[in-house]
Amino acid sequence: MEKKIYQIQKNTLSLIKNYLINLKFKDIKIELTPFSDFVTWVNCLGLQRLKLLESNKKISVGFLKTLFTEIFSIGKSYNYSLISPKIKKTKKINIVYSYCKREDFKKNYFFDLYFNQRSDKIKNTYWFLISLDNYIPKIKIDNIFILHKKKNFFNIFYLIKYFLKIFKKKNFIYYLNNTSNTSQIYSSFFYQTFKNKDFNLYLPFENRPHQNLIINTVKKLSKNNKVYGYYHRMPEPLQTEMFYKSNKIDYLWVDSLIQKIVFNKFYGWPKKKINVIKSLRHNNLKLRKNIIFLPYQINNINFFLTKLDYLNKNYNILNKKFKISIHPLMKKSKKHKIMKDLIAKKLISNQNSSDNYISVILGEPGSVAFECLDTYGKVIHITTSKYDIFSSKIWNNIKVKLISENIYLYEKKSERNYVKKNKYYNKLANIV
Repeated sequence: MEKKIYQIQKNTLSLIKNYLINLKFKDIKIELTPFSDFVTWVNCLGLQRLKLLESNKKISVGFLKTLFTEIFSIGKSYNYSLISPKIKKTKKINIVYSYCKREDFKKNYFFDLYFNQRSDKIKNTYWFLISLDNYIPKIKIDNIFILHKKKNFFNIFYLIKYFLKIFKKKNFIYYLNNTSNTSQIYSSFFYQTFKNKDFNLYLPFENRPHQNLIINTVKKLSKNNKVYGYYHRMPEPLQTEMFYKSNKIDYLWVDSLIQKIVFNKFYGWPKKKINVIKSLRHNNLKLRKNIIFLPYQINNINFFLTKLDYLNKNYNILNKKFKISIHPLMKKSKKHKIMKDLIAKKLISNQNSSDNYISVILGEPGSVAFECLDTYGKVIHITTSKYDIFSSKIWNNIKVKLISENIYLYEKKSERNYVKKNKYYNKLANIV
């Protein structure tokens, strides 16, 4: 079973590697186009392109639908505005390119979850934030820039204008999408804001096209500007979006040695670019006990309910002590609320009693699987996707066992922690 999983995933990595080589040969900027942003845990152009590569097809209904959605969304992504404080005169500053939402703002400061840093507790540092919910705090914070989108409607003229702007470019089809549109918007505001400044850039790096365009912009302004990326996520089964794309990033910080090894061995990152640091985001992991984690995207509720019934019937694991967790970005999803209620009814009716603290992950595991392994030592995973299954050939510190079809048990092989931790909380101010 493990050899089969590894072979499948190895073939996937090989397909992507060859595809990226072909794109570079065509002079396509692989770090900027979503066609080579192979995120597997959410539907996107990268995932649809990967499915085409694996099926050896040039086109599919799924790809066309996703492409149409990306093109249509261009007409709704305009009318951005930047909240701008004044920058104090100094020789060189630090800039953090990150994200924000309402709950990240306190009375007179911003708290960056990725870097574990209060904005008022670090000197000579400014945040350039992309607002995820377009919330603007009532009190202006001295070192916080916030890029947000004002309310608007679909604008066919903006879509046509964008199309005409890129139509004459070589291989324009790779940039005819909203991912490229918003990347250019973010980059333009960033450039105008900091074009006359000397600075170092810090960002929670996930190899997104808009992040890479910002990095290119920083290096365009001055080669003396250093760029430090922090891979804030814990290890995940296949990190296909993290292929090295000749990124102009100077250093990539990771939380563990195993992550550095995997990035270098399977995704082509040069060893000299990767530094293992004491975790900024995961320094105080809580015991993940008796939790059922719902998937980010739900395609088949009945499948997961059936598999949970199997665990109930054969292993007596689940009971009313279990909590049900919805992804933070899906808290308002009706589909997720329905699924949570259906599972809750099953748990209430189950009178099993167990001292077992094991948790269950449904669908894509994200960082949760390693959090469970690091704190409890094992976790159950239910999935139909080959991209979501851990391979012990890639992650050699995990033992993988097939419990039943589509149900896996992951166990920690040793007592060594997966995350390099500090005795005290680590934060950005300690390392800039």
